[in-house]
Amino acid sequence: MKAWIALLVLGAPACRALEPVPIRFGTRQFIEYRPGDLPLVIAAPHGGREKPADLPDRREGVLSMDTATDELALAVAEAIAARRGARPHVVVCRLHRIKFDANRDLPEAAQGHPAAEQAWHDHHGFIDQACRDAVGRHGWAFLIDLHGHSHPVAQVELGWLHPASDLARPTEAINHPDFARQGSAELLTRLLNRPYSEFLHGPASLGALLEQQGFPATPSPRLPVPIPPYFRGGYTLARHCDAGRGIAGVQIEANRPRLRDTAANRRRFAEALAAALTTFLPGGLQLERSGPSGAMKK
Repeated sequence: MKAWIALLVLGAPACRALEPVPIRFGTRQFIEYRPGDLPLVIAAPHGGREKPADLPDRREGVLSMDTATDELALAVAEAIAARRGARPHVVVCRLHRIKFDANRDLPEAAQGHPAAEQAWHDHHGFIDQACRDAVGRHGWAFLIDLHGHSHPVAQVELGWLHPASDLARPTEAINHPDFARQGSAELLTRLLNRPYSEFLHGPASLGALLEQQGFPATPSPRLPVPIPPYFRGGYTLARHCDAGRGIAGVQIEANRPRLRDTAANRRRFAEALAAALTTFLPGGLQLERSGPSGAMKK
């Protein structure tokens, strides 16, 4: 794969004062996009609160919001900026889920309403733009689709597009290239030349690193096979993550107690996630750019 030389050292101390982020908006400001300069893209599709009267309620599907995930996304972005001295890209849907679901395909997301359909195009268009910019600058992009869950066990669920039953397969099956191609982290195995299972639930996996920060998570060495109910990742990851285009990602499902319920807890988790990403992502990996396409090679 052909690529750039880029360094992602999220743990590096901030070396300059950051300028205010110029926020861009989609039609009617239903979707907001805060451009960044790191190969990280954070999307929050279900934290919106706005319920415009001219937009009909959706007739089917999940209609409840993921409380405070929009605020959590911004807190994570600020925690990363404080460590790195540079910002991730952030895409936030401001519409309540009863009006629009950004993490579904167009028919289910908008259910035929033109304004909701435009919001869908804006949301995924901004993610596309952010990923293209990240790949163009750094050779790769990592997408975090940020959600909230209310499952009985208060732990962070990390979705890599694999059902829990598939994560119970033997290690040799998980490390087979065909298995990695079904998930959203295939690119990481190409960049770092490490077994796929290490990224899913090994000692340096994102789940392991979050647990080291005091936040129970699955999959992880403690719980490599999530116990249902478990969200494995949805439309946004499936649409945007593609190793061939230089994009990997994860769906993070944050429990509410101790994590989303107060501003202080959101800041605490945001700092923990920033620290975990410092170790998890290809920090310090040297890549070479060999052309304008941003295609990558080891």
